[in-house]
Amino acid sequence: MSNLVTLLRSIGIVGLIATGSGVAAAEPLRGAIRPEALLGLLGQKQLVVVDIRSGETRDKGRAVFTAGHIPGAVHADYAFASWRLPRQNTSVYLPEPAQFEVLAGDLGVANDSDVVIVHEGADETSFGAAARVYWSFKAMGHASIAILDGGYRGWTADKTRPVAAGASEPVGTIYEAKPVPALRASLEEVLAAEKSGAVLVDSRPESYFSGLEKHKAVASFGHIPAAVNIPHARAFDASFRLKDKASLAKEFAPATAASAAIAYCNTGHWGATDWFVMSEILGQKNVKLYDGSMLEYSSEKRGPVSNPRGGSGS
Repeated sequence: MSNLVTLLRSIGIVGLIATGSGVAAAEPLRGAIRPEALLGLLGQKQLVVVDIRSGETRDKGRAVFTAGHIPGAVHADYAFASWRLPRQNTSVYLPEPAQFEVLAGDLGVANDSDVVIVHEGADETSFGAAARVYWSFKAMGHASIAILDGGYRGWTADKTRPVAAGASEPVGTIYEAKPVPALRASLEEVLAAEKSGAVLVDSRPESYFSGLEKHKAVASFGHIPAAVNIPHARAFDASFRLKDKASLAKEFAPATAASAAIAYCNTGHWGATDWFVMSEILGQKNVKLYDGSMLEYSSEKRGPVSNPRGGSGS
């Protein structure tokens, strides 16, 4: 990052560095973007491809990126780049606006950038990481953003598409967060969901929902009472690409008829996929993500838990 950017940030000045002129996407990006569409955008000055692929360590994640990536991409490892803030040593919460400004600005993302998030594409969980990053940008007021459908594996499935190797040094800029509280649910909203008419959508596999098993950081087996279970994996076909819109509408019908919905999971990761499908693909209004999810809900012990299979233990 340039010394100028560091200086401006340190004295609290935002919005003073232009991203440069250039052809942007014809319309703001939203939802999922196919590889062939992204190919047509490569080289445009307002495009920032953010590769969030991870490894077991920060160095291994960096090695994954340097071995091969979409040309022009910048790397921000989902596991190590502070996309989520911790609770009980587990990554859960949306960063504070000032923290997000540093993260986005260091990647060269400006408020008017067209951002494309690239995940591994190896399974449903890697898409969940991209959905969580996407939601974070949206929650900070970003207008133009999409997830690469199929991820990096989908990109490289066609050997004619370009791939670059080596490190990437983003040109830092200033990012001004403009938080959108309507996208984020609090514990209080979750506790009042049944009274307010919002449907709670549990995005975890049925075994977690029913209480057969639980995440190690979650205090209780089972789910929040009155929640409907729409496992995040239902959003994908056998190649881990999103199903077509009609199929998604059928899968998510138990939630989309409601006037409002709140998606959750264990730590706000899988839940981001369900939020993404309902809000960004199906166009449902008043959809929120409860990023605290079962980790916060079960730890706070302010509401009941339904445990139909009676799981117990740590």
